[in-house]
This record gives sequence, structure tokens and C-alpha cells, in this order.
Amino acid sequence: MAKRLNQVASAEGLQVNEIALEELAERVNGDMRMALNQLQYMSLSMSVINYDDVRQRLQGSAKDEDISPFTAVDKLFGFSGGKLRMDERIDLSMSDPDLVPLLIQENYINYRPSSIGKDDNGMKRMSLIARAAESIADGDIINVQIRRYRQWQLSQTGSLSSCIIPAALLHGSRETLEQGERNFNRFGGWLGKNSTAGKNLRLLEDLHVHFLASRESNMGREMLRLDYLTVLLKQLTDPLRVLPKDEAVEKVVEFMNVYSLSQDDMDTIVELSKFQGHGNPLDGIPSTVKAALTRAYKEESKSRMVRAADLVTLPGKKKALKKRVAAILEPSDDGLREENGDVLAESEEENSSDTEDMEGTGNGEKLQSELQSLNSKGIQVEVELKCGKESSKSKKTPTGRGKGGSASTEKKPAGRGRGSSGSSEKPGAKRKR
Repeated sequence: MAKRLNQVASAEGLQVNEIALEELAERVNGDMRMALNQLQYMSLSMSVINYDDVRQRLQGSAKDEDISPFTAVDKLFGFSGGKLRMDERIDLSMSDPDLVPLLIQENYINYRPSSIGKDDNGMKRMSLIARAAESIADGDIINVQIRRYRQWQLSQTGSLSSCIIPAALLHGSRETLEQGERNFNRFGGWLGKNSTAGKNLRLLEDLHVHFLASRESNMGREMLRLDYLTVLLKQLTDPLRVLPKDEAVEKVVEFMNVYSLSQDDMDTIVELSKFQGHGNPLDGIPSTVKAALTRAYKEESKSRMVRAADLVTLPGKKKALKKRVAAILEPSDDGLREENGDVLAESEEENSSDTEDMEGTGNGEKLQSELQSLNSKGIQVEVELKCGKESSKSKKTPTGRGKGGSASTEKKPAGRGRGSSGSSEKPGAKRKR
């Protein structure tokens, strides 16, 4: 780029030093248009341009550098990091305020500070690492205030605690701590760990809901993870190792039915029980037994019914919804779907009839109280009251309207009658349905 700028300057009659052109190309970060603009501005007042002229010209009008988070961390932790001005350090830390603190937290322990000099026992380095860790923890607290409570005015304070102070304490040379480790900055591991934690939390929540829906236990999610998970794993895996195949499969499937556990729940229990340095909980179980367990569970799924999550009373709700009925855990055949549809229709009819009874009872009591208040004032009111069910098996019978001095709740055949008795019926009158 410097050679091309030299050709342009010669064509325009400018005498420019080659070192000055290289400095110009570096300061503008390879932006040819900005370099030509700077040469044009300087040619208005001078015909010979030196290195000092370019440096002085670009001090206040240099192009902002677009750098990656890894480059920013390298500059903060490098040997020349201690010579950076405070505004330069803030610009580096704010180039990516999300990733730069994570990269510093991931790699700060690998740097040997250049300021400690001779440190045979490593106590000085450990002291600086402890101070950097405390500053990173303070930055995490500030970041919570920024993200959760939207205190964006604390952004520079957060970058100071999480980036600038640890880099100022530990800038120097990077070294590996484990054999086979590559000596360059690692990507932040918190992002992957946070994603795995969120996935495991969702799986644990599904398992917890199924346990509550089975009505066999009423524990919290933390208690399920800390106290019950190991026992559940033994109940689900030990019979498959010790007992004969048919007996083991029958026992495990029966246990899963009691606690409304699905195969996904079993996989969740196994996954959450894995720890680094320990074997797979399913080791030692023959593949034929696993296949038999899967087949037996799917056979049982045709007639298996579990309680839906909506029937579980959750915090903040007075009671579960009444119209939500049992849901099928696994997809079943058409015959079972039709049977479930009949059960659902009957349940909806019962719920609607219960609702009508409750509404009728409430309306009757309210109407009776209003009638009493009006009668006490000497006002005669003509009303029609609907009677409730005679029994649980009988159907509702429509009541007739009667004109008389007082309101009567006596049942009468459907139709309209005159007088207090209402025994006669008009010829040709249509019967109500």
C-alpha cells in the first residue's frame, strides 16, 4: 500500500518519505480512501511530507481500529500492556463488553506477571492471581446490576473491575499449565457450561413434574436432584444387571409406571448422574436387556395413562384446572384415541353440568334474597324460578309461567296458564321445548 501511495504522491508533485507512507498505511488500518484524504489535506499546506508530519497529523484523526476480542486480550495481557493509557485500555475492554471479560477470566491464570521479577516459590504470583480473581468477582457483581437492573452507567466500572485491573496485575508472558496444552488464549468456557446447565435444568424440571403428577411423592426440585436421583438410578439399573432378563424388565417397567417415568426421564436420570472420573451408569447392562426394556415399555405405552402436568398444583395457583384430564404419555393406536375421546367428552359434560348447577344455585340464592328485600318494602314481583335437578340421573324439566299474587316455585308442566293454579291451557298453544 505504501508503494501505491508513493506513486500517487509523485503524480501529484508531493515529496513523501517512504517511512512516512508506511506509518500512514498503518495508522489508517489499510483504508486507501482515508490515506488519500490525509495526503490531500497535508498537500494544501506543504509540498514535502516527513514522518513527524504524518504522525502529528494522525494523532487526533486516526481511524478507529476494529479488533477482535482475542486481539484485545492479547494487547491487554502483553508485555506492552502496562504502557497503555487508561483510555486505550477502556477502548480495548469495551470493544466487545460481553466476550472480553470472559476471555480474561478464562486465561488470566496462565500469565506470568512481568512485574514480580524473581519469584522462586511463586508466592508473589499467587498473590497477584488472588487479587485479580477478587477483582473479576467484583466485576461479575457489577455486571449483574447492569444486565438485570439495566444500570448501564456502570459499564466502565464493570470493565475496569473485570478487564483492566486483572490485565494490569498479570500482564506478561503466557505459559501452559497442563501437558499438551496449546499456548494461546482459550475461548471462554462459561458459555458452554451455561448452555449445558440450562439444558439439564429443563430436563430436571420435566422429571420433577412427572414425579408430582404421579402423586407418589411431593418433594422439591433440589431435593429430587440431591437426595432422590442416586436411589432412582439404582432402582432403574441394578435389576438390569443382577436379575434375569424378563424379571428385571418387568420390575423396572413397573417402577417407571408407578412414578410416571418415561424413557426420556430414565435417560435424564442417567445423564444427570454422570460425573467426570466415574464410569457410565449403564456399564455392565447387556444390550439385549436394554432392547427388551425398550420393547416392554412401548408395549405398555398402548394402555399407559399418566397425569398431565396441568393437574399438578404449582406455586401461585389455588388449584389445578378441572377441565384438564389425563394425557397419554406415548402416541397410541386409533382405538385408544377414540376411547380417550369418549372419556374427554364425558368429562366435559360433567364439568359443564357441575358449572351450571353451581351457577343455578348461586343465582337462586341471590334472587331469593332480592325478593325478600322487595317484599319487605311491599312490592309484589312476578318471577320465574328454574328448579334444579331432581336427582343425578333425572333430566331438567322446563317450568311454566303463572300469573298470580305471589311467586310460586311449584313445578308445573311446560306451557303458559292463567290464574294462580295454571291448570288450563289455551287451545292451539305451542309447547315450549
